[in-house]
Amino acid sequence: MRRIIAAIVVASCALALVGCGGGGGGGTEQAQSQTPPPPASSGQQQPQVVDRSPVETPTAVPFPSQISTAMPESVKSKLDAGRPMILFFYDTTESETKQQRAEIDAVLKEYRGLIDLVTFDVTLPKSGSPSDAVKRAASFATDLGVKSTPYIIVVDSGGFITWRWLGFVDRDVIEREVLRATQ
Repeated sequence: MRRIIAAIVVASCALALVGCGGGGGGGTEQAQSQTPPPPASSGQQQPQVVDRSPVETPTAVPFPSQISTAMPESVKSKLDAGRPMILFFYDTTESETKQQRAEIDAVLKEYRGLIDLVTFDVTLPKSGSPSDAVKRAASFATDLGVKSTPYIIVVDSGGFITWRWLGFVDRDVIEREVLRATQ
């Protein structure tokens, strides 16, 4: 009985291996025939391939100088002075807000004086109309591409956005980005 079970297990493993292309060398010929032909050099620019891998690839982009709303004075003065900063957009009704703020504060305590924190409360009231400050903060957030909170944007001393993050992130990652923005 054991021999029969062992034979069945070995046979099923062999069939699974062949079915997945792990046997013989037939799989390589098929893969080579499915590769796309090289792009034609017709002078037209080929579309760029977008890397959608989960690997974090930070790129620095200039902080937008032309936005549809007036830039908050706290941000403008830091950009003019060449001060690196963390922009933190939050909603007080979200549970992640307090946790995220604690992580940011821990990093700021460690790197006091190297980077400034500018916060924007975009909490909409449950009834009635939002205050002018909330309206301005929400418009500024929209101009920067913030669609949800908590949202962190790190700006370096050259006025470049070096990192963006939506949702909760721990202090080790924030610390890494603060160091990158301040060096």
